[in-house]
Amino acid sequence: MHYLHVFALSLSASLFAEASLPLVINTWPFQDATAAAWSALQRGESVLDAVETGCATCEREQCDGSVGYGGSPDETGETTLDAMIMNGDSMEVGAVADLRRVKNAISVARAVMEHTTHTLLVGEMGKV
Repeated sequence: MHYLHVFALSLSASLFAEASLPLVINTWPFQDATAAAWSALQRGESVLDAVETGCATCEREQCDGSVGYGGSPDETGETTLDAMIMNGDSMEVGAVADLRRVKNAISVARAVMEHTTHTLLVGEMGKV
């Protein structure tokens, strides 16, 4: 199973002498996800918005059949989703696991980070 990692960085240029910032890094060759995150940054959206946009793009496109709703099934033959997002400035984290009937797990993970006192929620959830 692949886990999509999209990082949007807005760091001091001295850290990357040759790099132009902001910078989007993706650990997999999912070009649409990377482009979506980059476009979000270019529109002036926040780094968290860019990461969520990039991951949601891959969830929607079901990148290589392993990411997103309808992707690789678990041991019971059902697709369950996991996602995590982190704010590098505040060190806040939101994560979800074992989600069913949800298309954008990354958005649920962000809601956990921003609207609850929890770090990780697992299993079926009501409306978020």
